[in-house]
Amino acid sequence: MDKNSVKENLLKMRSRLGLSQEAMAEKLGISRTAYRNIETGKTKLISNHADKIASILGITTEELLLGHSTEERPAASAEDIREKYESRIRDIETGHSEEVTALAAQIKVLTEFIETLKETIRTKDEIIAMLRKSAAAASKK
Repeated sequence: MDKNSVKENLLKMRSRLGLSQEAMAEKLGISRTAYRNIETGKTKLISNHADKIASILGITTEELLLGHSTEERPAASAEDIREKYESRIRDIETGHSEEVTALAAQIKVLTEFIETLKETIRTKDEIIAMLRKSAAAASKK
């Protein structure tokens, strides 16, 4: 947490609520200049102001200072994490299994196509051989 992040968080939260610097100063019971100095970082944010500012903004002091609340992210138990990863692994395995099945089917089709091409080549070779014989017999006459 640095001074700039606190300033940015304060400005972002205040703007999100549509409050002016003057309105925040009034709610805090300080002058607009004093509030502006807090928001611009010229004056250090005193802890009692931080609590009051957070209260006015409807957020926790932690959220004001850090930009987020750790309460929003409840700690996951080891069991929850394990279940999440097991579910992800099952999804990946299912996807891979489906992909393997699709590839096996494609290999079968391509193998059959290759056999058809080989048969076509054998047939053409036979035709060529017959034509050569026929041409050779014709040239002998």
